Parts: sequence; C-alpha cells; structure tokens
Amino acid sequence: MRSVLKTLYIIEKTDKKNIFACLIVALCVIGMVVFANTQELGNPIKEKSGESLAVKVALNKFQIVDASEFGEGSDIYINIVKQYYTYPKQGMALKMERPKLYIETAIELTKLRKQAFDMDGYELVAENLPSKIENEMDSAYYNYLDENNLELSFGSLSFYPFLAFLISVVGSVWFVLISIYASNIMIEDFRHTSLIKGYPIAFTKYVLAKCMTSMGIVFIFIIELIVCSLPLIYFKGLGQASYPVAVFNGQVMIYPIYKYIAVSIVYMVVLAIFAILLSVILNLLLKNVYLTIFIQITLVVIPILFPGLIELLPFNPFNYVNFPSVLNGDSLNLATPVALNSNAGLVCLCISIALLMAIIKWFLSTGKLQKI
Repeated sequence: MRSVLKTLYIIEKTDKKNIFACLIVALCVIGMVVFANTQELGNPIKEKSGESLAVKVALNKFQIVDASEFGEGSDIYINIVKQYYTYPKQGMALKMERPKLYIETAIELTKLRKQAFDMDGYELVAENLPSKIENEMDSAYYNYLDENNLELSFGSLSFYPFLAFLISVVGSVWFVLISIYASNIMIEDFRHTSLIKGYPIAFTKYVLAKCMTSMGIVFIFIIELIVCSLPLIYFKGLGQASYPVAVFNGQVMIYPIYKYIAVSIVYMVVLAIFAILLSVILNLLLKNVYLTIFIQITLVVIPILFPGLIELLPFNPFNYVNFPSVLNGDSLNLATPVALNSNAGLVCLCISIALLMAIIKWFLSTGKLQKI
C-alpha cells in the first residue's frame, strides 16, 4: 500500500493538471489579497454608505406613492425615516472613531428593523432592507460587542477576517470545484483494468490509494489559501483570532473567527471526500468525465431550483454543499423557510461518505468491474 501511494504521489506531483490547478489557486488568492488591500474590503464607512443608499431608495418609494393607502404618516414610513437618520450618527461615529457610539446606533437600527417586519406595508420596502435572519445576526453581533466591551474594528480586513471572508467565498463553490477536479479520477483505470493489474494489492486498495492521493492535493489547495493570504499581515496586521462572527446553526450564535475558520475547513475536507468518492462511483458507472460533472452539478442545482425539496428532504447531503450559505442562514429567506443546522449537515455528509464507501467496496468486491 505504501509503495502504491508513493508511486501515485510521484505521478500526481508531475501531473500538469495538478501543477496548473495549484498555480491558479495561488494566483487567485494573491489577487484577492491585492483587491482586499486596494479596495479596503470590510471598511465599515463604505459598507454603511451602501446600506444608507438602500434605505434612501426605500424612503423614496413612500414619497412617490404619498397619496396611496399607506400615507405619509404611516408607521412603516416613520420607521424608515428613523432608520435613515441613524446612518449620519453611524457615519459620525466612524469618522471620529467612537466605537461605543457606533455600536449603540447599530443596536438601535436593528431594533427599528425588527419593528418594521410586523408593520403594514413592509412588503413594499422588503427588498431594500436586510432580511429577518440578517437583522437577527446583526443584532446578536452588535449586542455581543456591547455586552463584552469589545472594540469595533474601523479598518479594512486584516488577516483573520480576510481568511474567513476568503473561505466563505471559496466555500460557496468548493464542492463544484472539487467535483470538476476529481471528475476523471478513475476513468482510465475503469476503462483499462489491465493498467493496474500489475500492482501487488487488491483493486479496492488501489482505489483507496487514488482517493487518498487526490485528498493530498486537496489539502495542498487548502494550505495555499492560508499561505497565500499571509502577505495581508504585512499590510493590515493579523487582527483578532477571537473576534466574534454571527452564524446560524439552527439558531443565531456567535463564533470567534478561529472557530468559524476551523468549522469551514472541516466542511471543506468532508465535502472534498464526498465529491471524490461520488466521482469514483460515477466514473465506474458512466466512464465519462462530462456526464460525471453534469450529474454532480445537477445534484447541487436541484435544491436551488426547487427549494421546496429542502424541507421535503432535510437530510439530503446536497442541501449542505454551500456551507457558507448554511452558516449565514440563507435557507430562512426561501419562499418556504427551512432552518438548516450546520452540525446536522456535517453528520449527514459523514453518513453519506460512509454509504459511498460501502457502495464502492461492494461493487468492486463483487467483480462487476470486469463485466462492464
């Protein structure tokens, strides 16, 4: 087994596909670092200017339909006006670097939004304001800062916040990327079994060795995400590893950044194993790279196109392949809201991995490979 792993490692190390993939990952991450530094991602002044513009648009809707049933003095109109006038306070707090005042006004804003959800006419401005789950997460975040006397960061993203941001961006397409990368993992081996008959181990172990080698490349990708983000330390510093992040895990919770990053990396590893094993089975059945990719992407897209299936099949592992969306509580914004639990998602994916391994072992041990 060890000799096979060593041989496969030498082959994979010199494979142009792997070299190209590693270069692309490194260049993309470095590009994101440069972009984050030059565009000042995470700068609260820029973020709040965008939010205030959205509220202004919502306010204009009432001014345009001033003679409608809502009327100028409706509760929702007054609420939106109050929201609009909290932004100058926040802007002043940001410019004068008064974190306490900023947090107080942010908490006031989340309370106003919460009141607006139950008011008549809210549907008129719903698209211009944060959703209920977004507001709840903002409320939990700012109240946590207030209760624990933590200072708000006024600068753009430092290393730890950027790494969390980067992983959330990559995580949204991670399963699809690994599926494409591993789509041909066993194509030649299943087409021409004579290529590997010379190995002094069972074919089942050879398949395991191929999966382990592919996972080794995946770990290199993950390490690249971290290593290529290090230049940001020079520009913006490390930041606080324990700084809070609001997440949804069946309910709104606060994670320190290091925990959010750790949970995300665990998800990435588990999803990579799931994608590789699924590719093995599809390669075995279809012997076609394009069909393998098509089926995997279709399985990912189905819950997006038909969100009602998420509630109908809550243990479908493909509900959790976009784990940043799960941690953001995006499923609660669907036409039929569903509260997906990220811990349950990991359990579901691990059970799916065990089932895939059992299917692969059964299929190969029955000798069906030679009959196809």
